[in-house]
Amino acid sequence: MHVDKAVELSTSDSATATGNDALSILTVERDNIAILTVHGSLDLLTATHLATAVGDALESQPHGVIIDLTATEFLASAGMTALVAAYEATTPAPFGVVAAGPSTARPLKLVGLDHTFALYPTLDEALAATAAASPNP
Repeated sequence: MHVDKAVELSTSDSATATGNDALSILTVERDNIAILTVHGSLDLLTATHLATAVGDALESQPHGVIIDLTATEFLASAGMTALVAAYEATTPAPFGVVAAGPSTARPLKLVGLDHTFALYPTLDEALAATAAASPNP
């Protein structure tokens, strides 16, 4: 797996890129909330990369985790399993998934995962809800 440290965004924001040809994950920390943006296909071959990225993000003990799937082209059952594992690893911190398209929101709703963790149509909505549910520093 290839990992690059991206440029620092500001004194309170940082970013890390992880991935391969089929998947890349950009991790940004904003106001102590880890945001993992998934680009590409989240399937049997790439789901372990999400698990690794979540584990790396949790090392900084964020007050919440958001996984943004708006740039995800394909979400297989292995990817959904990785999302459940991420939710379980994050608990009790707030956790949410941004999914609005037919390739992400639809399968998550079909299998009922919208009842397991919060789904948001936009990153802004996810950030607002996660910040509201996060413990005060």
